[in-house]
Amino acid sequence: MDTLLVGLIGAGGMGKGLARGLAACESGRLAAVADVAEGAAEAAVAELGEGIDTYTDPAELLAREDIDAVLVAVPNWLHPPTVLEAAAAGKHVFCEKPMALTAADATSMIEACETAGVKLMIGQVLRYNSPFVWIIEKVREGMFGEPCAMQVSRVGGGWAGNYANTWRMEKAKTGGPLFEISAHEIDFIRCVLGEATSVYASKANFINPEADYEDYASVTIDFEGGRKANLLSGHCAYQTAYDGKLYCTEGTVQFSHATSQVTYTRKGEEQVTLPYSEIAEGREPGVQREIREFVEAVVGDTAVTIPGCQGLRNTEIAQAAEIASVEGRVVQLPLV
Repeated sequence: MDTLLVGLIGAGGMGKGLARGLAACESGRLAAVADVAEGAAEAAVAELGEGIDTYTDPAELLAREDIDAVLVAVPNWLHPPTVLEAAAAGKHVFCEKPMALTAADATSMIEACETAGVKLMIGQVLRYNSPFVWIIEKVREGMFGEPCAMQVSRVGGGWAGNYANTWRMEKAKTGGPLFEISAHEIDFIRCVLGEATSVYASKANFINPEADYEDYASVTIDFEGGRKANLLSGHCAYQTAYDGKLYCTEGTVQFSHATSQVTYTRKGEEQVTLPYSEIAEGREPGVQREIREFVEAVVGDTAVTIPGCQGLRNTEIAQAAEIASVEGRVVQLPLV
C-alpha cells in the first residue's frame, strides 16, 4: 500500500482540521467526505481542495472498496454507531474525542474493531500540544522525580457563535464539559499519573440554563500508587482560566495559558521559565502528528499510538464523575 485513501465522516470544523492534518501526510490522501447535513460535505471540499468526492450518506462512503480508513468527526453521541458501521465495512478508524459517552459504548467500539481486524485510534491530541507534550516527556524522563499530585483548571465561558443552540446544549448528545472538553485534561492527567482507581465529583449549573448539564464540575481522582488529581472544568467563567500544577518528589511544574509559560523548580535549584513558543519550536503540529501516526500504523501494519483502550479509560473517568455527582459517593474503577 503506497498511498492510503481515507474518507472523512463529519465535515465540521474538527473534521476539516483532521483533513488538513492528513494533507500534510505523504502516505495518506483524502478521497471522500460524508456529512448528513445538506451541502456540508461540498462546503468542506471547497476549502480542502479538488478531487475529493462528497456524500450525504456515510454508508455510500463506507461502501467504497478503494477507501481503507476513515476519520470520524461526527458529534459526540454518534461516535459509537459510526465506528461500528466503519468497522463492519472493514475500515480502519481514527475517532475524535470523546471516544464515547459511556464505558460500555467505548468497549463495544473496541470489540467491533478487534472482531473486524481493523485498527482504532482515538484523537487525544492534547498530549502532542504545548505545554502538555513537554510536561509528559520530562516526567517520563524522570526530570522531576516521581509524580505525586496534580491540579488542572479549565473553566471557560458558555457556548457562543456557531456552537450556541446546537447539539452542544444537550447532555445526551455532548456528555457535558468532562466529555466535550475535558476528555483532553483527563487524558493529560492519566499520561502523567497513570491509571485511576476511584473518582468523586460535585457538579452544578450556575449561569448557563440554556444547557441541560452542569457548567461547573469539580472532580477528585485517585490513582494507583496513591497519586492524586483535582480537575476543575466548565463553562461558568466570565474571566476564563486554563492552568495547572504538578507536584513531584524532586520538583514542581506549573503551566498557565494566561502567560503562555511553563515554570518549574527542581529541588535545590532556581525557578526556570519556559515560553510555550520555545516548547513548540521544531515540533510537528499536534493534529498533523496524530493523523500521520494513524496513517503510518495502517500502512505499516503496526500498533496505533493512542489505541481504543486509552479513550475507554478517559470516558470511564468522565462517566464515573457523573455517577459520583448524582449519587453522592466515591466511584471505584474500572467500570467495565
